[in-house]
Amino acid sequence: MLKAERQQRILVLMQQTSAVTVRDLAAEFSTSPITIRRDLLELGERGLLERTHGGAVATQEVLAEGNARYEMYSYPERHHQQAEEKAAIAECAAQYISDGDSILVNAGTTTHALAQALRGHLDLHVITNGLTVATVAGQSVRAHVYVLPGRLDIRKQATIERPERDRFPDIQIREAFLGVHAVSESGIYMRDNEDAAMNRAFIAAASRVTVMADHTKLHAFASFRISSWSNVQRLITDAASDAETLAAISAQGVDIVIAP
Repeated sequence: MLKAERQQRILVLMQQTSAVTVRDLAAEFSTSPITIRRDLLELGERGLLERTHGGAVATQEVLAEGNARYEMYSYPERHHQQAEEKAAIAECAAQYISDGDSILVNAGTTTHALAQALRGHLDLHVITNGLTVATVAGQSVRAHVYVLPGRLDIRKQATIERPERDRFPDIQIREAFLGVHAVSESGIYMRDNEDAAMNRAFIAAASRVTVMADHTKLHAFASFRISSWSNVQRLITDAASDAETLAAISAQGVDIVIAP
């Protein structure tokens, strides 16, 4: 396991329990206590936890936002986290997209992977607020790419625009493919209100909505709900996702697809 992924999972555990011990973490990740102490030291230097005798406790900021995974890493670093799972999810999602489709794809590392998986498709119309999504999709002469206007957010590699009443009245597409920060039985979430509002507008513009989320998103936390599952038709995830949570989502009428 890469150090970045291990530290991310440590923070997720801390969001759930507020405190961790070196002994428990070493057992959890099958690594040495020395490695765990180094991880906790680095996370402490970033202000994401406070060291205690034999372990650490989460800072109030981490407990409140529950989104240390996003804040902690740059876009390129996030791009490489769960890269295999994201690629598998993207390849699976691409199978639901036909030549000539008009789709909406939001910004993010999972949707970046989807743009890469679409290079064999013909005559696609792709609407996105993701800069890397647009760049990858635009490299194909078979795709017509439209980048939504808005405030440039370099960290997210996205344009951000808060729509009026959570709608873009001039956009109507067949399906939206959304990457999100967190998934739970109650719905899909983003870490800030602007992102949540923009993605609500994406959902309103689409006839169908597919959410793409690797297993770490099922154990994450974000503050702002985009939507309940009533507005989502499909969730594509990976085999490591929590079966109990997936069953609860499926019971709400969502088609659960496990990427091979």
